[in-house]
Amino acid sequence: MDTNKINIFSLDGIIKGTLTVSLLNLVFSYSLRYVMIKILILLAPFAFLSLTMENTAHFFKSWYRNIFSLLFVQIIVAIVLLLLFSMDYSKANLLNKFIYLGGIYALIRANLIVKELVGGMSTTVQSGLSRFRIK
Repeated sequence: MDTNKINIFSLDGIIKGTLTVSLLNLVFSYSLRYVMIKILILLAPFAFLSLTMENTAHFFKSWYRNIFSLLFVQIIVAIVLLLLFSMDYSKANLLNKFIYLGGIYALIRANLIVKELVGGMSTTVQSGLSRFRIK
């Protein structure tokens, strides 16, 4: 059997296609999170300066919540990646593929879970398919 051919309508093809789209989603999400952390670090002096007046103290609270949530997402991502990389994927059975797919799904959902728990901003990249819903 030729292993270079992939039938996209088979279960293996659907899993590989889903993984490809999910990994692209993660790349954009991580890039956006990296940029947002850099911007928040650059805004840190202004955030601490806003504590001097009571009228602007809300800026520091918002800055703190956002940077804490972005860094907390990184902790969750590190734990999920540690679990994923500690598994043995040398056997190409279906259970390993579903565990890998579940790990990618957990990495995508980590941002939304932290946003619901802590607050702050979300860097989730969503597809434009939600715009096509019938209202």
